[in-house]
Amino acid sequence: MKIGLVTVLYNSPAVLTDFFSSLAVQNYNEYCLYVVDNSSSSESLNLARKLSAELFINVKFIDNQGSNVGVAAGNNQGAREAYEDNCDYILFLNNDLLFENPNILKSLVIYADSQKMDMVSPTILNYPEKKVWYCGGYFDEWKSLAPHKDIDTAYNAANFPPVHQHDYAPTCFLMVSRHLWDTIGEMDEKYFAYYDDTDFLYRARKAGFVVNVISDLIIYHKVGSSTGGDLSYFGMYHLTRNRLYFIRKNLHGLKKAYSLSYLFLTRLYMLIFTSNRQKKAIRKGLIDGLRMK
Repeated sequence: MKIGLVTVLYNSPAVLTDFFSSLAVQNYNEYCLYVVDNSSSSESLNLARKLSAELFINVKFIDNQGSNVGVAAGNNQGAREAYEDNCDYILFLNNDLLFENPNILKSLVIYADSQKMDMVSPTILNYPEKKVWYCGGYFDEWKSLAPHKDIDTAYNAANFPPVHQHDYAPTCFLMVSRHLWDTIGEMDEKYFAYYDDTDFLYRARKAGFVVNVISDLIIYHKVGSSTGGDLSYFGMYHLTRNRLYFIRKNLHGLKKAYSLSYLFLTRLYMLIFTSNRQKKAIRKGLIDGLRMK
């Protein structure tokens, strides 16, 4: 079974050594890494080329020539290449990850293929704290959120069954089948970044797919290293705009009305207590979110 690994670069040279080193120790070689470069300079792409050559990583590069097309569009670019190369699975993964277990890729494929799983995720701990970042998630349609369960708690795999199923997982490390991609289609590129995975997983759930989380497969995520975190201007703007777009696109009736009210009330509160720069991001996010179609 061949996996197409899709990662999107954005001015992230500091995290690439750990990422490529993690891939180099994997004992499963039936994969191709598709590196999509959204960076404004050539530094990240040049380093990725250097590391992949030194570590003998099977890789294809997609250079957007200094244009940041967004995470969703970048993921789609890589996934299309993987699809054309007849990959059986597509693994979306950030490059701000560290995975020490050499059996991660092999185990994901064994689980997915033997048990006919269309979506598989490891347990994800934040780094360097090594507390839970993702070990399961769900959709709260009343608030248009996709909360992670047990976040920021100490993790013990013994407290979970070997495989447990959930509605939601982030696409910072998520393997999906070719069948799922055929069924629900590409990511919605209007999101650019943030809520792109929420929308993708929401559509997957509506189509009857579930996320299978493998308890004893653990990776580490350097959260927010590429976007500056949720409270940056970039994060605040896109979270506000895209959440509003998600509500308008996907929710209906009372859930839509309640979710819109909740979003506007919480953003009003934030407009009182946040910095001027964050206020500007929120206002622009609300205006642009109402305009999106």
